Amino acid sequence: MIAGEHHDGRRGARAKRRGRGLLLLIIFSTCCTLVFTLFLFARAIPRWNSETGGSLVSIEHDGARQTISTRLETVGELLSQLGLEAPENGALSHSAEDLLVDGMLIRILPPRAVTLVINGDERQLQTPLENPWDILFSLGVTVGATDRIWVNGALANLDALPDWTVPARHIRIRRAAGLTIIDDGVESSILAKAESVGDALFQAGIRLNIADQVTPELETAPTDQMTIHIKRALPIKLLVDGVKIDARTNAALVGDALAELNAPLFGLDYALPPADSVISENMTIEILRVTEDILTVSEAIDFAVSTRLDDALDLDDVAVVQEGRQGRQETRYRVRYENGVEISREQLESVVVAAPVDKIVAYGSRIAQQVVDTPAGPRHYWRRLCVYATSYKPESNSGNTRTSTGATLAKGIVAAKPHIIPYYTQVYVPDYGIGVVRDTGAGPRSTPYWIDLGYSDHDWITWGSYTWVYLLGSPPADINYDLPPWAPVRNRPQGCAG
Repeated sequence: MIAGEHHDGRRGARAKRRGRGLLLLIIFSTCCTLVFTLFLFARAIPRWNSETGGSLVSIEHDGARQTISTRLETVGELLSQLGLEAPENGALSHSAEDLLVDGMLIRILPPRAVTLVINGDERQLQTPLENPWDILFSLGVTVGATDRIWVNGALANLDALPDWTVPARHIRIRRAAGLTIIDDGVESSILAKAESVGDALFQAGIRLNIADQVTPELETAPTDQMTIHIKRALPIKLLVDGVKIDARTNAALVGDALAELNAPLFGLDYALPPADSVISENMTIEILRVTEDILTVSEAIDFAVSTRLDDALDLDDVAVVQEGRQGRQETRYRVRYENGVEISREQLESVVVAAPVDKIVAYGSRIAQQVVDTPAGPRHYWRRLCVYATSYKPESNSGNTRTSTGATLAKGIVAAKPHIIPYYTQVYVPDYGIGVVRDTGAGPRSTPYWIDLGYSDHDWITWGSYTWVYLLGSPPADINYDLPPWAPVRNRPQGCAG
C-alpha cells in the first residue's frame, strides 16, 4: 500500500507542473498579441511633429514639390488654406476627406490629352488618368473579347490593360463587325475584327484576283451588318506580240477588257474577236499590231532587140549596130503588216526614171554564090550551115517509109527544121552526098541546127556528129535572113571540121 501511494503522488506532481507551463505559455502569447495590436494602433493614429505638434506632408503640383507642416486634419482643409484645387479635368491623389498623415504625399494631377478612336470615330479627351483600362472605365467604354484594341499603336491583350505601365496617349478600338459576303451569288457570313474590307476578306480566307470587283472598296472600314459583294473576273487568254498570257477580266466587252489589262489598241491595231464582242469565259483575244509603210521598188526594164538587113554584110553575118541598155522603173507601194508579216500591198504610182535603149542588130543580106567540090563535081551553093547530123531508116522509123511530104524514105531523103532549111531544098552533106529536104522531126531540144540523113534498111549508116551542110542552087525568094542564134547539142563537141 505504501509503495502504490508513493507512485500516485509522483504522477500528481508532474501533472501540476504541466498545467503551470501551459498557463505561462498562454499568458505570453496574449501579451505578444496585445503589444502588436498597440503597435498597429499607434501607427494608425496621426503622428504629430514633435516640435510643432502638427503633420509634415508634401504637395506635388505643376512639376514642383513642397513640404508643409500643418495642424489641419484633412486634405481638403489643407488645399483650401493653400488656395489649391484640382484643375478642370484633373484629379487629386487623395480625396478631400482623407486625414492628413505625417509623411503624406499629395499629388495634384493635371489633365492629359488622349485620343480615343472607336471604329474610326475619333474623340479627343482630357483626363488625368494614364492607365488605358482606367481611362476606358472612366468613360464607360467596354471592350469585348471579340474586339481589338491598340494602345499607342501597339496591339494590346485585353487582360494586360489593368497592368499597363506606359501612359496611354492613343487608344484605338475596332469592334467586331458581322459581315455578309455575297461571292458571285454565293452568300456567307463572317465576324470580322479587321480594319478594312480587304483585311476582313483576307482573314476569312477569301482570296481575290486582281481583276475581281469588290463593293464597297477594299479600303472601306467594315461596319456591323455590312454586305460585301464580290464579282469574280472571268478567265481569258490574251495573245499579244507573240506572247500568250493568262488573265482575268470583269469587263463586258473585248475593248474594255483590253483597256483593263493595259493592252490598248493603237493606230491601225485591231483585236480578234472585235472590240465590241461580248466577253465569254476562257475566250482567247488576239491583238494584231498593224503598221503601214511606203515601199519603193526599183525594177529593170529590159531593152528590145530590133533587127535590120544590111546588104553590106554577107548572108549570116551579124553586126551589132547599137548596144542595148536596160531602163529603170520605180514603183511605190503602201505595204500593210500585221504582227510584222506583210499581208497586202497597194500600188500608189509607177514612174520610169530611165528609159531603155533598144539593141539594134544588122543581118547580112548580100548573097555570094560559092562552089563546093562534091563526088559528082563542083556545085554552087548560097548558104552553108554547121549542123548536128543523125541518121534514120524505115526500121528505126517504126517501119514507116513515108515522109511528111509524101516521099519514100531512102538514101537522099533528108529531114530538117523547115524554118532553118526549107522543104525541098537541095543540100550537100560531106560523106553523105546530095539530098533533098522532104521530112522533119523532133530533133535535139537544145538546138534547131540539126539534120537527119535518110537511108534504106540495107544501106543505113549511123551518124552522130557535127557536119557542114551546103544549100545548093539558087536562093529562094523568101530567104530567112534572121536565123536563131547558133547553139550546140548538149554534151557534144562543138563546131564543124573544114
